[in-house]
Amino acid sequence: MDQAVGWQSPYFPKIFERYDRADFAQEFLRRSPAYRGAYAAAAAAPGADRTRLFRRLASRWGLVFRLRS
Repeated sequence: MDQAVGWQSPYFPKIFERYDRADFAQEFLRRSPAYRGAYAAAAAAPGADRTRLFRRLASRWGLVFRLRS
């Protein structure tokens, strides 16, 4: 991600020319207090609760995490 640029900067529109849907979604979630709070709660939970909370978080926000091998 690029560093923060003021919205009145002439460079502001240029930053978003390269964004795809995933970039805009990530930016939205990064700025959402509700998402950030839910993520912090899930990350702080122990074991099985953590897994359950992350699944709930993903479902609520429409997130899909692809499996890595």
